[in-house]
Amino acid sequence: MAYLDDNNENLYTAGDPLEALDRELAELKSTLGEMEEQSAPADDPTSEPEENTSEDKAQPEPTAEEIPAEEPVKPKTEEDMKNPKNKEKNRTPLIAVLIILTVLLIGSIGFGVYRMVAPGNVDSTAEPTASGKVVTVTDSEMGELEIQTAKGAKLNTLTKENLTTEKDGTYAYYEDGVKISHLGADLSEFQSGVDFEALKNAGVEFVMLRVGGRYYGEKGTMYEDTVFEDFYEKAQAAGLKIGAYFLSQATTVEEAKEEANFILKKLNGRKLSYPIAFDWENIGDDEARTDNVTGETLTLMAEAFCDTISESGYKPIVYSNTDQMFTRYDFETMKDYDFWLADYRDFPNMYYKFDMWQYTKEGTIDGIEGTVDLNLSFTDFSE
Repeated sequence: MAYLDDNNENLYTAGDPLEALDRELAELKSTLGEMEEQSAPADDPTSEPEENTSEDKAQPEPTAEEIPAEEPVKPKTEEDMKNPKNKEKNRTPLIAVLIILTVLLIGSIGFGVYRMVAPGNVDSTAEPTASGKVVTVTDSEMGELEIQTAKGAKLNTLTKENLTTEKDGTYAYYEDGVKISHLGADLSEFQSGVDFEALKNAGVEFVMLRVGGRYYGEKGTMYEDTVFEDFYEKAQAAGLKIGAYFLSQATTVEEAKEEANFILKKLNGRKLSYPIAFDWENIGDDEARTDNVTGETLTLMAEAFCDTISESGYKPIVYSNTDQMFTRYDFETMKDYDFWLADYRDFPNMYYKFDMWQYTKEGTIDGIEGTVDLNLSFTDFSE
């Protein structure tokens, strides 16, 4: 614990509370050394010279001016030196000093530990990150998965215990009794008769509007969502926060950039308070042009899409299900992007942090006829 060098010089930062304590310990050690020299019988044939420790050797010799004047000490007779009681009496102050020194050392160690872990010295807001090592993740559907984690990637800290079901059946997430989630719905031309004022009154705070998509057939033609313009105007008039997404079936980085530019052209500078999502999905029940896209290519496409969106002043986000996030995306590349997770189980078992959660595709809520995708956002992107 010593923070003074061999010459008793200060190695502390300014105002360090341990400095005074450490100096006191150094002085006690010096005093102890002097007392040992004075109390050791010079001609006792049974005593053995004590070996100097490296700490003792490091202490500077006191100068004549530093040695306090003392009263003459009466010379001890030979009989005094042989008397065991006198020897014990000579060692009594030494034992007391040793006890004090031990207590002070324990105190300094304890205080040093406290300084390191005291709340004021720990960034309690810092998010945990991955170590870069292989970890085993157990998933209720995929079983045990060994994944090579991306060092520095943010980890998921959300827990099922903090998730609640509100009276209307929608989900909400609380921490320390405070709701930190934001309810949202993602909408496209498949929803009809949407009443945006009723949506807001039902507790919806944001909507993710589909701008368009790409067909999964061989040609891969892009298309516009027929209700985007109308939904955007009505959501804005109702005071809802707005984000957007594109249903991607890109197979190359060039196509991903093409999709991002398609959205930007359609937005034409419109304000968004929530992100623009790269929504690349597998087509499970039919042959698709995307069937042979590798995880490496998918990662590069998502990166190209997000960077194109970001360079235009909008916030990007990547939409993905749990399987795809675990097994296809390379988090060494994707760890700096936000994620929108689709997982319809009771609670996601996701190792990495996600910012939005699409928790159902069959939700019901006032303002929408039929079913709708409902989401929780754990980040207020409008701030």
